[in-house]
Amino acid sequence: MIKYLCLLPLFLLSFTASAQTTALSPFNQQQANTLQVGMLLLGGWAVLNILLSSFKLTKATRNRKYFYQMNLYWNIVNLIIATVALYSIISKDQATLTLATSVELHSWYKKVLYLNVGLDVAYIILGVYLKERSRNTPKYEKPWAGASLLYYREYSCFC
Repeated sequence: MIKYLCLLPLFLLSFTASAQTTALSPFNQQQANTLQVGMLLLGGWAVLNILLSSFKLTKATRNRKYFYQMNLYWNIVNLIIATVALYSIISKDQATLTLATSVELHSWYKKVLYLNVGLDVAYIILGVYLKERSRNTPKYEKPWAGASLLYYREYSCFC
């Protein structure tokens, strides 16, 4: 009888462990849905900006031409990021992820988002610097670089 009483806590713990996986599945699904919406917005923004910048590039003058070129390049990178992230999100079955994998993925997503925020701040500061430099330095002939950086990063701060 004492052998069976010793096994009782292990038996009860197995129910607790199986109950955690059912609570984990909605968390994983909500996280995947949030990331999917974000990547769809980023991809949509990139496609729209690629189309508009390509059209405007054909009719632009010198400084505006460089602005639209840089904007086009930024958005090609955005489209690649969104496509890879969407493929990664869609290809994983969220219901089968373990607790350790879910925590690891969540931590990785947070690190990537913190890196993105840091890059946003750095790009905005660099854009302001380049724009101010083009105003104050007569030999600096790239005022489009600061404007493009500011335009691109202002959007990504709001997403």
